Amino acid sequence: ARQPHIVAAMQELKLVFACAGIFFSFSYFAVLQEDVYKKTYGEGEDAERFKYTFLALAVERGVNCLLALLAMLAFGGSGITIPHGSIFNSGVSQMFAMAASNEALRFVSYPTQVLGKSCKMVPVMIGGIVLDGKRYSTVQYLQVLLITIGVCVFNFGGKKKSSGADSSYGLILIVISLVMDAVTGGLQEKVKSRTKELNPDIPKAKPTMHESMMWTNISGCIVATVLGVVTGHLTDGFNFCMKHPEVLSAIFVYSLSSAVGQMFIYYTITEFSPLLLTTVTTTRKIFSTVYSVVRNPQNSLGTMQWSGCSLVFLGLLVDIVESYFKPSKPSKPVEKTAETAAPKEAPAKPKRTQKVD
Repeated sequence: ARQPHIVAAMQELKLVFACAGIFFSFSYFAVLQEDVYKKTYGEGEDAERFKYTFLALAVERGVNCLLALLAMLAFGGSGITIPHGSIFNSGVSQMFAMAASNEALRFVSYPTQVLGKSCKMVPVMIGGIVLDGKRYSTVQYLQVLLITIGVCVFNFGGKKKSSGADSSYGLILIVISLVMDAVTGGLQEKVKSRTKELNPDIPKAKPTMHESMMWTNISGCIVATVLGVVTGHLTDGFNFCMKHPEVLSAIFVYSLSSAVGQMFIYYTITEFSPLLLTTVTTTRKIFSTVYSVVRNPQNSLGTMQWSGCSLVFLGLLVDIVESYFKPSKPSKPVEKTAETAAPKEAPAKPKRTQKVD
């Protein structure tokens, strides 16, 4: 057996590996994605910006799908019956959430997009109260209140800009993205229940992370491609990329970075816990927001906006802190049976055994 200090050291290395993978993959993804949508290509009268969202999504979903397929061939599948229809619906709603979020980046600054997407739990909580009559803890209400106030302060307490100001249309797109995120969460729960129905003889049946990733991205890629054809995003976007090849290469690279980041997310959940994942992703959002402001002068924030930004991230950190200090649930008492109810004899002294390394 391995020495305890060696096991602990290996676990710490795994933790560093997982955190670094998520942090750098999605930070690099954020930088390249912001450049693709915010950078001006060409000069003078020929200056133009990338606006072909469905082309970018079709490429990103396709790269994610291909990488997941290769991983499935390398590591194998779960062997269960997969609810393709439910996963398809989940992938489509996820794609629409990303489409609205990416399109919003053309009309709002990157910090605004990040903070807006941080309000994901607000529509989820409202839907839970209105539709399901759910009740939430005082800390959860405090968290939503801090985030809501922070976003309002950020958007309405900002300094006036001569150019590049956040538009109402961009903010509406962020709201649409949040609604689709809430829909996706409900559909993902349906995927879980449908998987159990299709595999009654397999306890805790669920697809592997690569299966979930592949089938989710297949549906998103198909719908994005169809919408790209209908809207002209594929043909016009391809022509745009022929004029500015650096755009297509940037999309491919950030798509690959996104796929690698997703795998690190699944790895972190498997090896550690969702709480650690939330901590890492929240820290990454804070870093990406600050870095976007530093590297792009157009994203500079006023004092009120920094205050709103701080309130939003404070609201996100409240949930993390509460989860760390939440007492663990007591174990269920063992039901008395004929064996457990019978009086027990005094245990014999254990024989001393030699420790095996």
